[in-house]
Amino acid sequence: MSWASALTSSALRSLLGRVAERVETWLVRAIKWLVGFIVVACCAAAGVWGADYLTANGEQAASTQQPSATRVSVASPESRELEDRYSAVGTILPLRAIELRPLAAGRVETAPVASGARVAEGDLIFELDSRAVRAELADARATYEEARRELQRFLELQDRAVSSQATIETARAAFRRAEAAVQLAQANVEDRRLVAPFDGVLGAFDLDPGEYIEPSTIVSTLEDLSAVEAEFALPERYFARTRTGQTVRLEARPYPERVFTGEVDFVAPGIDPGTRSFKVRILVDNADRALAGGMFVNAELVFDSYEALTVPDDAVISEGSATYVYTVEDGTARRTDIELGASRDGRAEIADGLGQAAQVVVTGWNTLSDGSPVEIAEEQDRAEVLD
Repeated sequence: MSWASALTSSALRSLLGRVAERVETWLVRAIKWLVGFIVVACCAAAGVWGADYLTANGEQAASTQQPSATRVSVASPESRELEDRYSAVGTILPLRAIELRPLAAGRVETAPVASGARVAEGDLIFELDSRAVRAELADARATYEEARRELQRFLELQDRAVSSQATIETARAAFRRAEAAVQLAQANVEDRRLVAPFDGVLGAFDLDPGEYIEPSTIVSTLEDLSAVEAEFALPERYFARTRTGQTVRLEARPYPERVFTGEVDFVAPGIDPGTRSFKVRILVDNADRALAGGMFVNAELVFDSYEALTVPDDAVISEGSATYVYTVEDGTARRTDIELGASRDGRAEIADGLGQAAQVVVTGWNTLSDGSPVEIAEEQDRAEVLD
């Protein structure tokens, strides 16, 4: 009995030991999990509190901070006399310009001019070998003289009633044929010479004696630059106000400091339905040969003058299809939409949207929005605003 009791007691202690170990392991795990949960909960609470604290402080700071005023310079609209004018771009053309070609085929005998030479009307440009046609001319003249004498003889015989009328008519026809042959031979000789048909300037010219040329050969060009013309297209709204003799101002890029003066020489009688515009040709005196063919020019036609309200160009803001300025009212910037007219000499015409008493922001508007507080700079401080 004692043996069984001892065995039972030993087994019980072993069982209790194992139970105690398991309980201890479970308790350790439970404590670790609880500690971790507490740490995470504390961190989360701290984060929420910190965010609320920062938000509250930020809102408090934002509520106490006032936006600073932007320094600007202003100007009132001014009434100026403007011109109703239209600008167009055109190309200068010589008053007269031709291509020089020989009138007959042949070999060059002489070419006394050079490229770019100024020639007067009647000056020889080149001459072809004319020996053959000169011989033909001499033969034609001899035949002519013979026919003339024969006709004269028959006319004298007619006075004495010796020659018949038929004989005289035959002689007269032969004389006329001989006369025509002389004229043709003379023209053939003249066709071997090319002379300047008007005063002008030669283009590139490169003919050598002995060179053979055909009537299709372009040997050079001749341009009369004593006066030039330019053609422009004007919108149809100016059709009734454009007339010949109207003064036109022109500017050419090679002469930035010079203004040329011309006049309307031709106005097209109708409107082009495709472009809703009409052609105008302008004649410009060019005695000093300053304007050359092919040169681009800007032409400005002035129609009339008028009074208009204007502001500096620097005050006008364009964004897409919107055009506006900022005006100052009681220390606040106000966006004001405007309608523009012409722009001349650094000032823009205000067709609608502003009164003469407005204060328009000229500089410093780049950081403004509608409702921004502004401070108007004094005259001596405007340089700082520009910077």
